[in-house]
Amino acid sequence: MEINEISKFLERERKEYLKQKVEEYESRGFSRPEAINKANQSWIARIGGKIQDVIFILLEKELKNRNLKLTTDKVLKGKNLNAELDMVKRKLVINYGEYLFLPDADIVVYKNCPKNDVKIVAIVSVKNSFRERGFETTYWKLKLLESPITSSIKVFLATPDKDNEISFRDPKGRPKKMRIILEYELDGLYFLKEDFERTKKAKHFQEIVSDIIKLSKEGC
Repeated sequence: MEINEISKFLERERKEYLKQKVEEYESRGFSRPEAINKANQSWIARIGGKIQDVIFILLEKELKNRNLKLTTDKVLKGKNLNAELDMVKRKLVINYGEYLFLPDADIVVYKNCPKNDVKIVAIVSVKNSFRERGFETTYWKLKLLESPITSSIKVFLATPDKDNEISFRDPKGRPKKMRIILEYELDGLYFLKEDFERTKKAKHFQEIVSDIIKLSKEGC
């Protein structure tokens, strides 16, 4: 599968999954409407992790020949990290006085530098829906800007936005509040779909690779 095929892949997965789950719920005695509702809820819970896994694999495939590496916040929160990942973690943590926390970083792109150092190039936040915690990614971007150690880290958001919560203007032709703030605060929005309002910062997901490669050419 290629980068530009993600949206088609996810749509096929959704249809197959919903068909299977509806049949399963109906066999357990639920009515057709109840089965459809439960299947949709189940898909929403499943799709977030699914999208992240697919994006991680595809980005890793595209970027490994560019001497770029990927990890996740889940990995960095683990114990017994090797020296390289421990360095990545230290370059990413945010200071809250006597406490240090990792931001939510679904995918972290970094590169090795001279003298056993690393540089974090970008964080890719993956969101399926903006109905809950919609501004979470912008919060972490603003926190990263507070420190000279983390201020250069670019924060991108990748989304299929299936419900068109940020893809288009409202019926009166006005930009939606969520879209305005995300586009203003973040370094790029990347849509895993073909139909959306494009701007300098809002692009198709296939463009994220070239944008990351450009960033990676900056010195350590």
